[in-house]
Amino acid sequence: MVLARILSRETVKLGISNVDKWTAIEELVDLMVERGLLDDRNAVLSAIVDREKRGSTGLENGIAVPHARSNGVGELVGVLGISKDGIDFESADGKPCYLIFLIVAPPQESTTYLKALADVTFIGSDEGRVSKLRYASSPDEVISILEQIRDGTS
Repeated sequence: MVLARILSRETVKLGISNVDKWTAIEELVDLMVERGLLDDRNAVLSAIVDREKRGSTGLENGIAVPHARSNGVGELVGVLGISKDGIDFESADGKPCYLIFLIVAPPQESTTYLKALADVTFIGSDEGRVSKLRYASSPDEVISILEQIRDGTS
């Protein structure tokens, strides 16, 4: 599972609340900046916003995966924001999103980028996995759950 490799306790933000999807996206891009994952914040934010404007990345079962390719990163990077109350991402099922996986890859990256997006879809295909992650009490617990999903024990 690519997500278990690119996410760490430092790239998980709990408690995103009372924001719209645009603010949530900006908060997660800023988390990438804080963690030293980006070469160019403005390029990444612009790419993510442009992609989101072309069509919502809100999936079903409480998952959103704002993503883009950008020269603002040197390798595949990701962060996870968790909102216990949910954020309106104009999801396919019309319900709020609780898990926001923001993923960015350089333009030449294809295989790993697509695998990371597939990992998000896999997590979202099971309400139990979404619920475990949504109600995790710490970034360490989130990473532990992702490792269990990777290992097939959750």
